[in-house]
Amino acid sequence: MHSLAYLARQPILDREGKIYAYELLFRDSPSSDTAVIASDVLATAQVLENVLNNIGLPKLIGDHKAFINCSRDMLLDNVFGLLNPRCFVLEILEDVEVDETLVKAVERYKSRGFELALDDFIYNEEFLTRYAPLFPYVSYVKMDLVENSASNMTEAAQFFKSKNIKILAEKVETKAVFKKCLADGYDYFQGFFFAKPELVTGKKIDATSAAILRILLLLRTHPSLDELCDCFSEYGDMATNLLRFVNSDAQFKSHSISNVRDAIVWIGMRNIQEWLMLMLYARPEMGVAPQSSPLFQNASHRAKFLELVARVVEGTATDMPAKAFMVGLISRMDALVGAPLESILTDSPADEEMRQALLERKGRLGTLLRLADAVEQDDQHVIVDVLKELNLSVALLNRCINDAYTWAHER
Repeated sequence: MHSLAYLARQPILDREGKIYAYELLFRDSPSSDTAVIASDVLATAQVLENVLNNIGLPKLIGDHKAFINCSRDMLLDNVFGLLNPRCFVLEILEDVEVDETLVKAVERYKSRGFELALDDFIYNEEFLTRYAPLFPYVSYVKMDLVENSASNMTEAAQFFKSKNIKILAEKVETKAVFKKCLADGYDYFQGFFFAKPELVTGKKIDATSAAILRILLLLRTHPSLDELCDCFSEYGDMATNLLRFVNSDAQFKSHSISNVRDAIVWIGMRNIQEWLMLMLYARPEMGVAPQSSPLFQNASHRAKFLELVARVVEGTATDMPAKAFMVGLISRMDALVGAPLESILTDSPADEEMRQALLERKGRLGTLLRLADAVEQDDQHVIVDVLKELNLSVALLNRCINDAYTWAHER
């Protein structure tokens, strides 16, 4: 088994579209067809310990919960005995045999404060009969939209709500489906609907967003102070916003800063970047605080992950890492402004190489973007193919994923 475990993290959202929890998906390597969580108990325990110690739970989930898959052996052998029950939700896999022994194990976990979930539930007589003994101990049921009809999804919501069990819709891919599940009374949602919005034809990014993107791209190339000042001078609104931001601090009551150069020197290059990213993902269209937005979390992690991979496979002597970072950010801009990427790219600083990556997943940048897509969706086959194409090892992939989690957490 590899010394580092491969980890994917998928957000679980509440009815307001805010992050409620993450599902953590463990594998021994991207070439494995089965999750490590389903391998022997000792190996799984080692993976859990290694991942949580190497990355750290706060960096992975913040103050949210973590859903993790559990095999029958893991439940019976008390693998999760040392975990914090306030942080973890134990997902009972759909192929677990339910008998008196398992029910007693589940009851013990429940009595110790753990919440439990039924994974990939299919609303039919077979599943209802098989899992009925667990209903008194279960806090969540996860309903897969692919495996259940629309009427089953509606009936399941009514059935489990009558039992005080929270219900979660999986594989929610569009806002239309999200709204349907919301109307049915679903409590939580898992999928990529927040990145696939209902698009408004002809809508473009506004001038402020375009300016933010252009300055961010420049920052990734490590510009001189003069170059950065010149760039700000091209965008009067951005310069004004920067001065307002700096002078809003109480420390400046007696001596306000009046020019962009002094403002940049005061807050530093890194803080300029953080301020710009917050501005970008706090545009009026978002409607929520950016840090609590799954889009902001996803875009930040994705951008840094792509930059780190580009540094490994392309080196730092090229502009590829800077472009990879921007491709990661722009790849979520359609969700931000509710417009097709084609129209967004008209006003963005993306060159032809970036355009081909974003629209067609072509070129070296397109390959990097396909890797980010696959990691987020835990698509093992694509991950294996792209790693071969990039000549990237599993260990380096893990390092990039872990470092990106750390960077996004510290923002």
